Amino acid sequence: MKWRLGNFLRRSDRRMARPSGLVYLLDDQPPRAVVFGLALQQLVIQSVFFIIPALFAGFLSNDPTDAVRFVSLSILAAALWQALMLLKRGPVGSGYPLNAVFPAGMLAAYAAVGQAGYGFGAAGAMLVITGLAAVALTYTVRRLSLVLPNEVTGVVVILTGVTLTVLAVDRLGLKAAIPADRASVMVALVSMATMAVVWLSRSRVAPYAVLIGAGAGVVLSVWQGLVRPDAGALIAAQPWFALPQPWLPRFDQITPAPLTAFLVTLLAIKASTVATLVVIQRNLDANWSKPDAPPIRRGLLANGVSMLAAGFIGALCSLPSASGMGLSIALGTLARSILWMGAALLVALALCPKAVIVFVLTPEPVKAAMLLFLAGFILIQGCQLVTTRLLDARRSLVVAFGLTAGLVEAVAPQAFVQSLPALASPVAIGALIAFMANLLTLPLVKKRASLTVDLVQPIGLHLSDWLAGVAGSWSLRPQTARHIEQSIGELVELLQERNTRQVTVLARSAEDRVEYSLHWKGQALPAPPATADVDVDDLMGNDNTRQLFSMWIATRQSLSYRQQSVADGQEAVIVFED
Repeated sequence: MKWRLGNFLRRSDRRMARPSGLVYLLDDQPPRAVVFGLALQQLVIQSVFFIIPALFAGFLSNDPTDAVRFVSLSILAAALWQALMLLKRGPVGSGYPLNAVFPAGMLAAYAAVGQAGYGFGAAGAMLVITGLAAVALTYTVRRLSLVLPNEVTGVVVILTGVTLTVLAVDRLGLKAAIPADRASVMVALVSMATMAVVWLSRSRVAPYAVLIGAGAGVVLSVWQGLVRPDAGALIAAQPWFALPQPWLPRFDQITPAPLTAFLVTLLAIKASTVATLVVIQRNLDANWSKPDAPPIRRGLLANGVSMLAAGFIGALCSLPSASGMGLSIALGTLARSILWMGAALLVALALCPKAVIVFVLTPEPVKAAMLLFLAGFILIQGCQLVTTRLLDARRSLVVAFGLTAGLVEAVAPQAFVQSLPALASPVAIGALIAFMANLLTLPLVKKRASLTVDLVQPIGLHLSDWLAGVAGSWSLRPQTARHIEQSIGELVELLQERNTRQVTVLARSAEDRVEYSLHWKGQALPAPPATADVDVDDLMGNDNTRQLFSMWIATRQSLSYRQQSVADGQEAVIVFED
């Protein structure tokens, strides 16, 4: 166990190659003015999501002061999350420059706490339990992509967008029995139109589109009398500097229904975190071909530890910001120093209640416009995730069941509130159904195919056509199919060169990976070298060097390769991640 745990935590990350087009990479040190400006821009993106803890606070208290306190504590927890994720040493932290946002998918969990009659301390206690579960899952689930594939993750992201849309509709009063307030609808539409125009302008202010549109909405709201009458007094009453007082966790107020909602949401947070870590890892390494597991595990551990810390102070937890990451990738600014400055700015903002209350008192139509704008982009991200792999019959069923369950809850929420309060949100019920559908149908995806190749005769297109047919019928990713064809082709050609008369290729599929076994009679293949450090002249004249290079070519894109002697000859097994 000690050896395994040590391997799990050790920083054995793959060496990265700097991608072309990046302005600042991880350890680069931009000028301080540049660091501050880029960090401030990231803070602007993050500030759009401050509305989420402000909304969640309304489930637990009607006091604006409590909302300011909760938002301030949550911003502090976000700064801690960001710092932990940036760590380069020790067992915690991926070392990747990711900023923190708040999970909209926890809506059902906080609503369930409020419906049970409890407050921030009870929510904090249940978040502590969820954090412990997150840490435990980091160590126990070795193949997260098997239990949380992109289809389940995509369903969760899509239903998060649906949840934000439903919440925005509620804020506008469009679900009430009385006619909607035309002024509120007008303010929301003008705000969204302003956001869209600024977003499409491609000017320097484009990254601030949401805040500019919100500012226009606030001005209209003041003109239409849609702000709280006491808003000015509440802002004036807040100090410029104050340490937010934490809520201690109330473990005596833990109840099954809200706790279940928290734990179900953990599935979505885990899946979203893994997806974001993989995307930024791919953009940091020019030679990236498959996920590097150690930094992803440490990132998940940082996520769990920060969730524990947020629970102990009564704050909302965080997860990586896909929008902030997208901005960094688009600008080519992936230096850690920018995110360290961003964490410092988050701390400064959390200690300024006068600034925080502005987000709490944002007029309802403006909140609705911000939520609808964000929801659209979240829906797009979910659709992209769902379709990253070809949807065969089983994957289509997982997506269909998850989306249908979530949409049923969105259409008829009262039925779930009365009978299944722990699952009374599109994300909660949709994530659970998609997760269970994936697990229960996994045994049905084990597929096999075999081919015997006569190496005495020219191979021709026979092997290539068979590999392409297997890849198509199993809905493998195009990149995986190319890697398999190159690898198996190299191995078979090498066997033919070594005068092997016949080889049998056996393919097995287990959802997230594909295994190919080669069986032949004769001498074993050479072990593949770790690198391809060879001279061109040696490749032209030395058979041994050329064969070693072929083994490197054949195995470099694989997840694992092993070779052993069996009763009737030799066996080589090569595994690919899909």
